[in-house]
Amino acid sequence: MGPWFTLLAQLRSAQPEIQRQLDSWRQDECAYLAVLKGHAFIGASQGTLDYFDTQRDSFITATPYDFSPRIQASGINSIEVAQQLIERVHQGEVVSINWLHMSQLGRELPTRVTMLPADHEGSQVILARFDPADRRAKRRETVSNGFDRLPAQLVSSILEDSAEAVYISNHQHEIIAVNKAMSRICGYSADQLLNKSPLDLQGFCEASQRQTDFLQSLEDRGSWQGETLKTRSDGSQFPAWKSCRKLQIDGEIFYVTLFSDISAKKRLESRLTEQAMVDTLTGLPNRHQLKLHLDQVLADAMEVGGKPGAVMFMDLNGFKNVNDCFGHATGDKVLQLVAARLEASCIDNAHIARLGGDEFTLVLNDCQDSEEIEAISQQLLAIFDAPFEINGQKFFLGTSIGIACFPEHSDQAAQLLSFADTAMYCAKKSPNHVLFYDSQMHRDAQYKLKTINDLRHAFSLNQFQLAYQVIVNLDGSQVLGVEALLRWHKSDTEIIEASDFVPLLEETGLLINIGQWVLTTACEQVAKWRSEIDKPLQACVNVSATQLEHPDFVKQVTHALESSGLPANGLVLEITESALLRQPKRVKATLNHLKALGVRIAIDDFGAGLSSLSKLGSLPIDTLKIDAGFAERLNDPQGRELCQAMIQLAQALKIQFVVEGVETLEQKQILAGMGQGFAQGYFYGYPTAAEQFTKANFFLH
Repeated sequence: MGPWFTLLAQLRSAQPEIQRQLDSWRQDECAYLAVLKGHAFIGASQGTLDYFDTQRDSFITATPYDFSPRIQASGINSIEVAQQLIERVHQGEVVSINWLHMSQLGRELPTRVTMLPADHEGSQVILARFDPADRRAKRRETVSNGFDRLPAQLVSSILEDSAEAVYISNHQHEIIAVNKAMSRICGYSADQLLNKSPLDLQGFCEASQRQTDFLQSLEDRGSWQGETLKTRSDGSQFPAWKSCRKLQIDGEIFYVTLFSDISAKKRLESRLTEQAMVDTLTGLPNRHQLKLHLDQVLADAMEVGGKPGAVMFMDLNGFKNVNDCFGHATGDKVLQLVAARLEASCIDNAHIARLGGDEFTLVLNDCQDSEEIEAISQQLLAIFDAPFEINGQKFFLGTSIGIACFPEHSDQAAQLLSFADTAMYCAKKSPNHVLFYDSQMHRDAQYKLKTINDLRHAFSLNQFQLAYQVIVNLDGSQVLGVEALLRWHKSDTEIIEASDFVPLLEETGLLINIGQWVLTTACEQVAKWRSEIDKPLQACVNVSATQLEHPDFVKQVTHALESSGLPANGLVLEITESALLRQPKRVKATLNHLKALGVRIAIDDFGAGLSSLSKLGSLPIDTLKIDAGFAERLNDPQGRELCQAMIQLAQALKIQFVVEGVETLEQKQILAGMGQGFAQGYFYGYPTAAEQFTKANFFLH
């Protein structure tokens, strides 16, 4: 039994289906089989050697892509794809694919290749079978590509005018023929090349060791192809794709070498790589390059146990206003100026990148401690002290910075970026706009995400309900109206107040539909109560800034009044001071329109924010609802004076006032001595559902 059959008999597989296939192939004497270990052949049947027009010594240690053209007919790269297929088989997969091979004599061999994973004496190997695409003539010996029928002069002319450089050398590697492209690309004349060895031409070949490896591979496998570096006659170098094949014709050995200048291709690859790595607007590294850099920094830190570092995530405060007011072209210029300031900040060991939008990152390594990182964050904040000036227009921007440290918080790039992003969003609400990440932020972010997901389904599950709280005059003898308060009945035991989830409804865009439902439901309920008690009861409904700025808000109010039958003066819209200041022109126009309909307007939580008295006098306000904080301080002389001042302001403007948060008899008595007004709070009644509210007989005051 020869070496091949011994090798074939020793192959085993733990997978029964593959073992049956191995046994079947062993019985097929005509099968073209070969065995690979790693990426190189270690054995082959005689039929396979004949199929590839090669000898056993040349075939052993060769790779499948040594017998393949550089590019397959489908356009894929032979080497890259062949390596991927081999790796798939090493993972235990059976692979079968149509493949174009080349014999050692240059014949094209369309082949169906099947590869099975196997075991040989404890080592992982691959058994490959080659089935010619033309099964009626497996070796395709009679099939010609047509060149053998062409006149020798025509073939010579084709080679001579080829765009690729071609030279042929003898067994001593002396050049015996060159084409025009060879002279054009390398700058040598034919006289300078003929009868010379490439080794004799200064710089024509690669470094001596690589040249030795190339010649050894050529002798062992009969062919070689790959990227190399060539030198022209003037000493300039260029990258080239080179292929060389050893041929034996009539007992004489020839070496045919082809190569092409791939400088343009390499320049294009370089430009594409740069474009893939760089943000085109600012010239800073982009997200992809940042990720690669951070991976490398973390790997280096793990390997050498270096000093700590940090990822700083920055977001510009107020940038959206620049885009909205002056357009995206101006916004882009602002981003370019920000990038320029960051690069000029001279922060050592900082890798700056732009992730997109108005988000920038800095990766710091080799920091001494968290105090140094904190100092750098203050340096970044100082960058924004001076305004950005574009076309004579000055823009004052700030920034919020979230910081995640490595290896303290994580040693994974994606996780560090996520943690820094989370810290940045929390920093937006902090006094100095800089925060280090902590685990509570992550838990809060997870809770927020879960809450938002639950809110998206709450309306369809009928989990939103309204609770009503009575508003009466200070002596409790007259009911002015009821405030409709939104509640989220998340479960039988968990009821969430509006202040804890309405901001999330605004953030997700759900508040417009929910707000319409609240408005309509409250109007319908109060209209029903008005008909039952025959009193001019008012429905007081809270309205957010998002609702007030919506272009269809007036239509929504009109629809709620018409569908419920509630007169316009029976509806009071309660608006916070902050909502009045966000888009003052639009808000004022909306309020005037509502006032023209007869709807009443109240300022909610008055005094809790930064009140603008000048704006207050210009708006169509009917009621001031004085914040509950003033009622809490009625036992304090200064608190009483402040509350009295608020009441006097309402009296001066000749509008109603309602004091919120009245919880005790003492508070009620103090307020009653300050003027004729109204109150709301637990002293008069807790917020309850409509049915309980009716049963409590609040309307009997």
